[in-house]
Amino acid sequence: MIKKININEHEKKIAYLMLLSLFVDQWNVFIVPMENFFIKNTFIGNNLVFGLATAAIIGGAAIGSLTGGILSDRLGRKNIFSINMIIFIVAAIGSAVSTIPAMFVVFRLTAGVAVGSDLANCYCFIMESIPPGEREVLGAKNTLMATGAILSINFLIMFLILGNLTYGSIWRIVVMLSVFPALFALIFSFSLKESEIWSYRRRMFEKEKGIFHFLRELRKDPIRWRTSKFSWISGIASSVEVGTFAFFIPLIISNLNIAGLINQRLLIISVYSFGLPAGILGPKLLPRIGLKNLSVYGYSITIISLFGSGLFIILKDFIIVPLFMILFVFGNHWNNQPILDSQSLISSPEYRGSATGFSNFIAEFPAFLSISVFPYAAGKIGLGYSTLILVLAPIVGLVVSIRVFEEIYGYKGDNPSTKNTAFNEGDA
Repeated sequence: MIKKININEHEKKIAYLMLLSLFVDQWNVFIVPMENFFIKNTFIGNNLVFGLATAAIIGGAAIGSLTGGILSDRLGRKNIFSINMIIFIVAAIGSAVSTIPAMFVVFRLTAGVAVGSDLANCYCFIMESIPPGEREVLGAKNTLMATGAILSINFLIMFLILGNLTYGSIWRIVVMLSVFPALFALIFSFSLKESEIWSYRRRMFEKEKGIFHFLRELRKDPIRWRTSKFSWISGIASSVEVGTFAFFIPLIISNLNIAGLINQRLLIISVYSFGLPAGILGPKLLPRIGLKNLSVYGYSITIISLFGSGLFIILKDFIIVPLFMILFVFGNHWNNQPILDSQSLISSPEYRGSATGFSNFIAEFPAFLSISVFPYAAGKIGLGYSTLILVLAPIVGLVVSIRVFEEIYGYKGDNPSTKNTAFNEGDA
């Protein structure tokens, strides 16, 4: 078990800004899924087009992960951070004033590019600015920020519903309000210093290499290679879960014969609110159980939750379904937390952005496809059977967590002056 490390004031400021950045990312990822009822009933009625509009953020994130990660390594962490926040602001305004679905899809795709780029860049800042033992814990708080964003969006929707606003006004106002967290992050970033580790290692490796040279570098180190394979495969499994079941929980709840928009929204908030204890408990457990066990526990829980949800939707026993949804929130939070955390942790600073971005790209692209077809599939074979099919994703994730992943909590291999002190499960 790694001893808890106290971080200084400068490191705390960076940590808070990175958490705000992750909040902005997750707000943009979930804003359309949380408003799907209002968008679908006032703006995009076609299931196929609606699926595309929902998936646009993930498609953009796949693109942004690759490009943003590479640019972060080339241009620096601070520059890319500021650019991403500006893109978020422009995309939010454009989405809110969209007059046709195609315009809306383009701006959500643009926001997605910033999401992917910022995720890769944000994890670089975390791994290069926070001490080993603490940086893993901070990186694992991504799902806590996701829950914070989801609950914020839903409470805003509740407030606007109580204000008797039209459906069209509700979704446009909430989208427009996403300007503010990005604007705050942009303002706070003015005092942000460039990563010293990136600056030093960039000078050491000034010679330009091929875009995917980091793959060759990863293969040279067994720990990095096994961790990368885990991150890629687990990323696909977890993002397919998020991009289908988690994205469409509001849609599923709207089909459970629950009367009244307020009651439906209260149930949505109740389900997602369990992401708070899940998001807090996961990082707290890391010093004791490590990243590997957190992933194993997460996928085990998710398998049970998806199977139970699908089965009871088919049986039309809708009272039990929300209980399995709550279980899913716990499981998906835990299996998602180690993915980018582990990839960024073991990557060398000179290609950390590229490696982290590539890992996120591999995860996001299949999710983009699954989100696009999930509403269509649900319409054809039903929500229950569509959910049962999703059980395959966490099964794959569980296998790779057990058979491929080796524990790396406390890894220091990116710093040549220190010895690697990876987590020893026997110390727990």
